[in-house]
Amino acid sequence: MAISGSSPSTAIKLLERDKEVCRKVDDGSISALLEKERKHLIAVLGEDPEIAIADHRYGFISGACQESIRSTVEMRHTLSDRIDTVLLHRVLGFPIFLGLMYLMFMMTFTFAAPLMGWLELLMGWIGDVVGGLWPEGSASVLRGLIVEGVIGGVGGGLVFVPNIMFLFLAISLLEDTGYMARAAFIMDKLMHRIGLHGKSFIPMLLGFGCSIPAIMATRTLENRRDRMTTMMVIPLISCSARLPIYALIIPAFFPQAWRAPMLWFIYLVGIVLAVLLARLLRGTLFRGEGEIFVMELPPYRLPTVKGVLLHMWNNAWLFVKKAGTVILGISLVLWVLSSFPRTPQAELDKHPPDQRPAVELQNTVSGRIGKAMEPVLKTMGFDYRIGTALIGAMAAKEVFVAQLGVVYAVGDESDVPLRSKLQENYSPLTGFCIMLFTLISTPCIATIVATRKESGSWGWALLQFGGLTVLAYILTTLCYQLGSLLGIGV
Repeated sequence: MAISGSSPSTAIKLLERDKEVCRKVDDGSISALLEKERKHLIAVLGEDPEIAIADHRYGFISGACQESIRSTVEMRHTLSDRIDTVLLHRVLGFPIFLGLMYLMFMMTFTFAAPLMGWLELLMGWIGDVVGGLWPEGSASVLRGLIVEGVIGGVGGGLVFVPNIMFLFLAISLLEDTGYMARAAFIMDKLMHRIGLHGKSFIPMLLGFGCSIPAIMATRTLENRRDRMTTMMVIPLISCSARLPIYALIIPAFFPQAWRAPMLWFIYLVGIVLAVLLARLLRGTLFRGEGEIFVMELPPYRLPTVKGVLLHMWNNAWLFVKKAGTVILGISLVLWVLSSFPRTPQAELDKHPPDQRPAVELQNTVSGRIGKAMEPVLKTMGFDYRIGTALIGAMAAKEVFVAQLGVVYAVGDESDVPLRSKLQENYSPLTGFCIMLFTLISTPCIATIVATRKESGSWGWALLQFGGLTVLAYILTTLCYQLGSLLGIGV
């Protein structure tokens, strides 16, 4: 229900139970809604809203003073001030920040790995159980739709839920302790050099987990130019859905000693490209003066267990809903495109059994599209089989690996045989180009939809879609052609 003359300040006063404002707003439905929101804030923050609001007011004042006042040794320092002398130190601040980010990613991938393995086994078991309801070797369309389309499609997305949960657990801990505000403060100088606001760093950091919540997090940026620039470059940050592609390609083409540096390098390429593209956008489409950066520096505090878990769960649930809606729908479409039209059995009998799945795929809609794309793909070192898998990656990046498994008829879907097939057919240079293209090219369809929603225009979403794809094609072609000319990795 709307309040006459309402404003954000009125809502804040109501949450603070300001007697004068509460007296003017005498409505039962508003009172009930107000009480509900107060209980939610108390559950998340572990304290009354009026205390939290006061803390943020003083935090804003502290942030303004931090940028404009030189503290002297005679001034009395609080505990937060003493901690800030170390964490915001102009020499030590950045290395400490990098160390904490490293620990965050190490925790995310180390702790999530066992859970991801269990989820993969669970999805495989569910697929076997459901597939066992039909006779062995059955070519039932319904069986393929449920097992490969529904279970395979949704399962391929759900296995990354542990990554999302642990990433947001770490981010929640940093936010609730008050450090994340300091991280944006530390990064402000660097971000301003590329034309972005210090707050842009936080959505870009979220992009390492998933581009969807990262794009949604740009809402915290008050300036639309900063918001749009950040939104357009976020897909260049390697999200967790790209990790399966890297995990497949790197062990297949690079020796043990090169694997960790290669993974680090591909992540670094994305970051550098995001920085360069942001600089270009701020100098062209989103030209304008940058905003003055005044960041709230709330006092350090111990986060509540309930608040941290709620933050983690809410963001993980967004990803689960994406898997159950967007990924499911697109997976079903891709399954249809990869399954029809059917190849006559007489035609299949002309080929050895291990080649029949690939022959079937070539005759499907997606196989034919891949064949039609092959002349264009050859400049990047790709063939129709990689092109077919890239069609699947448009729905969700992690689908790329599953699509390659279908192309090469890897019956047990294990990584080792698929890697062996890749080694037989492609060079290390082509393997690197696959990673480069999937890093830069159009993000998943769900990311495009999120950009459209947050920007309010399909034009910006389509510009992101087309611009990143063209950029990926140009850079990957240059990489492959230059590498071939110099004899690197061929």
